[in-house]
Amino acid sequence: MFSRIQYHFKYRLGLAVVSGALHIALFPKFAYAWLAWCFLVPLLIAIGQERSSLRAFGLGWISGAVFFTGSCYWIIAVLKNYGDLGWLASGLIFFLLVTYLACFYGVFTLLVARLSAPWPTLSLYLAPFFWVLVEFARTHLLTGFPWCLLGYSLVNHLHLVQIASLTGVYGLSFLLVLVNAFLADILISHSRKSALFLAGTLLGMGGISVLWKVPEIHSGNLKNRVRMVQTNIGLDQDWSKESRQHLLNELFQLSIPDSEKEKPAEGTSFSLILWPETPTPFYFNHDQDFRDQLQGIARKANAYFLFGFVDFQDSSPAHPDGMPVNSVGVLSPSGDKISQYDKVHLVPFGEYIPYPEIFFFVNKISTEAGNFRPGREIVVSRLENGHELGTFICYEAIFPDLIRQFARLGAEVFVNVTNDAWFGDSAAPFQHFNMARMRAVENRRYLLRVANDGISAIVSPYGEVQVTAKRFERTMIEGRFDTEADQTFYTKFGDLFAWMCLVISVWSWVVVEMVRWKKRQG
Repeated sequence: MFSRIQYHFKYRLGLAVVSGALHIALFPKFAYAWLAWCFLVPLLIAIGQERSSLRAFGLGWISGAVFFTGSCYWIIAVLKNYGDLGWLASGLIFFLLVTYLACFYGVFTLLVARLSAPWPTLSLYLAPFFWVLVEFARTHLLTGFPWCLLGYSLVNHLHLVQIASLTGVYGLSFLLVLVNAFLADILISHSRKSALFLAGTLLGMGGISVLWKVPEIHSGNLKNRVRMVQTNIGLDQDWSKESRQHLLNELFQLSIPDSEKEKPAEGTSFSLILWPETPTPFYFNHDQDFRDQLQGIARKANAYFLFGFVDFQDSSPAHPDGMPVNSVGVLSPSGDKISQYDKVHLVPFGEYIPYPEIFFFVNKISTEAGNFRPGREIVVSRLENGHELGTFICYEAIFPDLIRQFARLGAEVFVNVTNDAWFGDSAAPFQHFNMARMRAVENRRYLLRVANDGISAIVSPYGEVQVTAKRFERTMIEGRFDTEADQTFYTKFGDLFAWMCLVISVWSWVVVEMVRWKKRQG
C-alpha cells in the first residue's frame, strides 16, 4: 500500500484531502475531538519520502485549504451581509485568505519532507516542532489569524488541557501532533521504537489526568457575584429615539436586581454588572443622557458596572470629531468612571481595512464612520476595593500572548465582552468561545464572558463552563466567581515553549540543508 502511495501522486493528494476534512471535524459544530489524535496521519503518510519540495508544499497547502474552507466558511456570509460586498467579491477575499493561511500548512509539510529523505523517522519526530512553528507564525505574521489552533480541540478535556498553564495552547498542539507522528511511523515502517514512545506518551497523559487534579468548585464558596446581561440586539435594530429608549428600559430592568438595590447579597465581597460589546450607537463620553442612565444603574445596584461603547479620540482636520475607538468602561458603585480600555487588536475588514492600497474596494463591516483606531496600551481596571479586572474585547480573545498581558499586569479575573451576532448561527461563535476558554486555563483566571447574542458564560480557571445562557435571547445570567492573584508559568514567561520549537525547527532545517550541500559538493 505505502509503496503505491510513494509513487502515485493521486493517492497522496487523496490522503491530504482526508486530513483536511478530518481537521474540520475536530472543531464546532462537529467537535469530534478524538479525531485529533489521528487526523494528521494520512497527510504524514502522503509526504513521507517525498523528493519534490514543490509537491510536498502543495500537499500541505491542499490539506490546509480544505481545513480553512470548511472551518471558516462563515467569513463569506459576514463579508457579504455586513461588508456591502456581493458574493463574488466576498468569495474572492475569502479565497485570498484561504490561499494565504494554507501556505502555513505547506511550510509544515515542506519541512517534514525535506528531512524525510535522509532521516525518515527523525522527520516525523520533529513534526510537532514544525507544527508549533507554523501555528506560532500564523498567530503573529501580518495581522495574525490564530483561529482554531489545533490545541483548542482539547478544551473539553479538563485534566489534559491544564498543560496550557505551562506551555500555552501550543503545548497541546505539540502533544497531538506527536501522537499522530508516532502512529504514522508505526504504519509506515512498523517501528517498534515509535510504538514504545507512543505507549510512553499515552501513559504520561494518563498520569497527568490522574495527578493533575481539577478541583470541584462549589459556587456557595465563591465570594463575588456577577450579573451578565445578554442584550441580543440585532444588527438591523431600529435606532429611532422611541425604540432606543424602549431597548434601554429593557436592559435596565435586566441589569438591576429588584431585591438587592441597597446592598450586595450576604457573603458577597463585591458585585459586577456586565454588558457586552454591541452594535449600538451608544457614546458614553459624548452622550450625557446615556451616561446619566448608566451611572444610575451602578448606584441603584450598588455594583461595579462594565459596559462596551464607542468613543472618539484624536481629532484632526480629516476627522474633526475624532477617530472611533472600540472601548470598555468601568463604573464604581457610586457611578464614577474608574477606567476605560480601548481595543488594541482590531478586526481586519471589520474595524479597519488592512493594506488599503490592495483592498480599496472593501467597505468595513462596522457602521461607524472611518476606520477604528487601535488602543495604545493594555489597561487593567483597579477597583476601589483593591481587586483588578482585565477586560478584552471580542477578537482579542484569540491571541494568547495579548491576553496573558492582562494577568501579568495584575488582573485577578478576566472579562471578555463580545458581539458575535455577525456570525449568525454558524460554527464561529462556538469556535470563538472555546478559544476564550483556553485563555482562562493558560492564566488560571475566572473568565466572565458576556456576548450580545451568546455565548455568554462563566468559565472556571480550569476551563469548566459553570453557567451559560441560551443563544439569541435577551436575558441575564447570574453566578459567582473568585479572584486569583497567583501567576502561572505561562503568564510569567509567555510563549517560551513556542520559541523553543521555533529554534529547534530552524536548527533542524539548517542542519539538513548543510548535509544536502555537502553531498552536492562531494
